[in-house]
Amino acid sequence: MSRVSYQVAFDRQDAMAPAFEALDSDAIDTRKRDAKVRFAVDLSKRQARWLKTACAGDADAVIRALVDLGMQLHIDWSAVKTSGDLRAAVREAVLIRHHG
Repeated sequence: MSRVSYQVAFDRQDAMAPAFEALDSDAIDTRKRDAKVRFAVDLSKRQARWLKTACAGDADAVIRALVDLGMQLHIDWSAVKTSGDLRAAVREAVLIRHHG
């Protein structure tokens, strides 16, 4: 291939790659005073342990932030038919930053 052909192939690959960006500063913004609806959820023992450890006493705030985060995900919710579909869609929509 000529040098130009390589460049064209690289440009096509970049155009098809997903773009990741930081959330806007107002993306996770639901405050306690805005929360008017009670909602119960079943958690696994592992999830409940993490929530108690992570929340520093305010599990409701963590859950509100996680729901706000879910609302920001670029997921075709109409294509989600099963809980397996949901887990796969979330995995595909999220990029995790690791601190090392």
